[in-house]
Amino acid sequence: MIRCVVEMFGLPPEITELREVGVELKDGASLGDLIAALRRKIPALEGRAIRAGEDRLTQYYAFNINGRFHFDDSELQLQDGDRVVLLLLASGG
Repeated sequence: MIRCVVEMFGLPPEITELREVGVELKDGASLGDLIAALRRKIPALEGRAIRAGEDRLTQYYAFNINGRFHFDDSELQLQDGDRVVLLLLASGG
């Protein structure tokens, strides 16, 4: 069993009124599994941070896992205790 806390920065806390959420996943879970768990726990993310009807993030969001950015990395397997952050990708100028 994998337990991780997903911290949220940018728009998700405004949508959900949460700064973080705990999720439990099966061993060998992928980013798609994590996104599916988030869709179930926080339906308000669907259509905003998570593509409607899919287990993928929208183009404006990414995960930072243990200091590395991930978007649609189907090869990534999460590990118990991973530091996971869901954040809004912003650009400035």
